[in-house]
Amino acid sequence: MTPDQDNPFESTKTKEFCPKCNSELTIKTGSSGAFLACVTYPVCDYTRALSQSSEVQTLKILDDVCCPECEGDLAVKTGKFGMFIGCLNYPDCSFTVKDDDDDDYEPVDCPLCQKGELHMRANKKGKSFYACDQYPKCDYLLNQKPIAVKCDECDWAVMTEHNNELHCPNCNHHVRVPPKAD
Repeated sequence: MTPDQDNPFESTKTKEFCPKCNSELTIKTGSSGAFLACVTYPVCDYTRALSQSSEVQTLKILDDVCCPECEGDLAVKTGKFGMFIGCLNYPDCSFTVKDDDDDDYEPVDCPLCQKGELHMRANKKGKSFYACDQYPKCDYLLNQKPIAVKCDECDWAVMTEHNNELHCPNCNHHVRVPPKAD
């Protein structure tokens, strides 16, 4: 081996420098994947995605189905939060088909912003949760099914139902629910 090839694991790529402070950039990993970050963080907060490609991929174009907003084609896509149906004219048209709530769930008013409703959603692994439809203005969410019952202790507008008990997500007060008579 030549002196330049002594370490086969050493990168031949030149170092990159921060456009804000001219310090070296290093590779970091976060919830969205790998990215470049300035080594002087938190003094300099510069970051850049390592991958320039979009995380959303089109799996299948749906035949004979048009977008109700722009009349473009709809497609089955996959992204950060799993599969969904969306318009191919994105970003000009941001139409997506939203999952409907379960048949036995009636949305309740959001107790935090008092403008939206808590709707059932699913994360990318399929686990259900209940979130305000005013997101990102309101980021209130619950992991358990919300019921429109005021808490006796703190007057919070909703309680959650779990194992025959109602729990207050605000003060953790709980009440046993009597069994339903058939």
